Amino acid sequence: MINSSIALSAYTHLAKTGSKKLSKFVEVTGPIEIPNRYGDDALLGLLRIIVGQQLSDQAARSIWNRLTDRHPDRINLLIALHNLDASITGLSKSKKRTLQEIATRGDTWLDEIEKEAKGIRAAKLLEIWGLGPWSLAMWELFVRRDSDTWSDQDLILRRVSQCLALEDDINRYELIRSASPFRSFLSLYCWRFNDAQKRTN
Repeated sequence: MINSSIALSAYTHLAKTGSKKLSKFVEVTGPIEIPNRYGDDALLGLLRIIVGQQLSDQAARSIWNRLTDRHPDRINLLIALHNLDASITGLSKSKKRTLQEIATRGDTWLDEIEKEAKGIRAAKLLEIWGLGPWSLAMWELFVRRDSDTWSDQDLILRRVSQCLALEDDINRYELIRSASPFRSFLSLYCWRFNDAQKRTN
């Protein structure tokens, strides 16, 4: 059951965007909530997203579940991530380095960053080696549940937005701008649109 006023506002807004196909899809789909994909823990959510970089959802879940099964206690999990053996987990050395740096900086560091405005927060997080714009956008969207996040580094979002814009002969960036302040919900509808297209093809 949808009970979020933000989800309802996003639905109303996006149903009136410049893309006819998107508007129709939004109307048929109805309001949707931002899912709780990586949990509510800001630090663990960020670490989990790093694990999932450039991996399939299934592979990322498998690696993360192995880690949490071995270390169900949060503190022990953070210690394990700090002392990560990449050969055991199946993660690359570059991911190991990023995970170790974030785990070492810890909650206090991230709590302070979360107090910053979005642009400053992004700049500070992107200083971390191996943490890129896509991972940051996924953290903003699925952990912090920011309502106005878009990742043009996401191949599906880029392709679907291009397809929708071309169909109505509008500028893709204008389509994305028109979704503000609900670009996170535009992302969710685009991913669902992609899934629906795959089922019908």
